Amino acid sequence: MRITLVSLLLCLGMMCMAQQRDSIVVLPDSVTISLADSLHPSHSFSLRKFFTADYPKPGRAALLSLVFPGAGQAYNKRWWKLPIVYGALGGVLYVEIDNIRQYRALRDNYRLLVDGDPNTNPTEAPYDRIDATTMKSYRDQWRRYVEQTSLVLGLVYLLQVTDAFVDAHLRNFDVSDDLTLRFQPKLDQTQGLGPAFGFGISLGFGERGRQSAKLFSTP
Repeated sequence: MRITLVSLLLCLGMMCMAQQRDSIVVLPDSVTISLADSLHPSHSFSLRKFFTADYPKPGRAALLSLVFPGAGQAYNKRWWKLPIVYGALGGVLYVEIDNIRQYRALRDNYRLLVDGDPNTNPTEAPYDRIDATTMKSYRDQWRRYVEQTSLVLGLVYLLQVTDAFVDAHLRNFDVSDDLTLRFQPKLDQTQGLGPAFGFGISLGFGERGRQSAKLFSTP
């Protein structure tokens, strides 16, 4: 009985293994590749590809400068422009912060002068020696300074974005010095009249190949 039970278990195990082996599905190669790609996705975007693909791209340079000032100049490899960009932005920003600080001080002290309470008059120099009318004039003047420096700061910011865009755009043009206009002598053979001398004009276009065009000739 014990031997029969063991034999029955062995037979059932062999039948299960055979059924499992028969149920294996062989996938086509294309399905297998697609399944492998889904399990291990390839990331098409990478930081290195963003900076190197189709270099240089004007829109990419402008976007970098818009997000972070000077990044477009670094993308264009114009390292010497970075001190200019940061110097201009830093200088205007320093003046802007100083104007805002002075405007707020004049505004707050003017409020103390016109609140009707003599106990709250300004006590710090030089605001304690300025009357309400003069204080108001100074306050309005510094408010205009804040508006002007804010405008200049915005213009400088947009200027560095424009510079990055234009610089990347001009990198694709031939700006070499080998752009010459030459007069060339010309000798034509005419029937019955013999050789005829003349001249032509040729224009060379730099390193990308010289294209010559004869504009006119005179015998």
